[in-house]
Amino acid sequence: MFPRVYLGVEWFGPEAIFSHYTPPPDCGASCVFLGIARSAPEDGDVTELHYEAFHEMALKVMEEIRKEALKKFGVREIFVHHRLGVVKVGEASFLVAVFGGHREETFGACRYVVDEVKKRVPIWKKEVFSDGTGKWVMGA
Repeated sequence: MFPRVYLGVEWFGPEAIFSHYTPPPDCGASCVFLGIARSAPEDGDVTELHYEAFHEMALKVMEEIRKEALKKFGVREIFVHHRLGVVKVGEASFLVAVFGGHREETFGACRYVVDEVKKRVPIWKKEVFSDGTGKWVMGA
């Protein structure tokens, strides 16, 4: 079975979700958020991010957030995937895919999951710069 909640070094991507999940006939909207590693001027010359997590706790909290959003927004299905390990600038590291009856609740659920994962899930990232130095970044 394809994981609804995933945390690890493997990357599935939205195409894998769309190939493994068939929305029910009353599902008229989908919303996908991809968090992509970036190197912005205000961050310095970042070349890659290193993600670590308290794995068991992170999965538990991700599933809690998923269930909260399903109930709160009445959407049909939610997938929450986050990579661990090294992620190069330009690569995706975080994915939320929501399927719902209408766009309003689907957008709302997607935003809620993204924001809550950033606030509550014990995942840490280290920015690594072109000169080889790095710094750990505090979460939301």
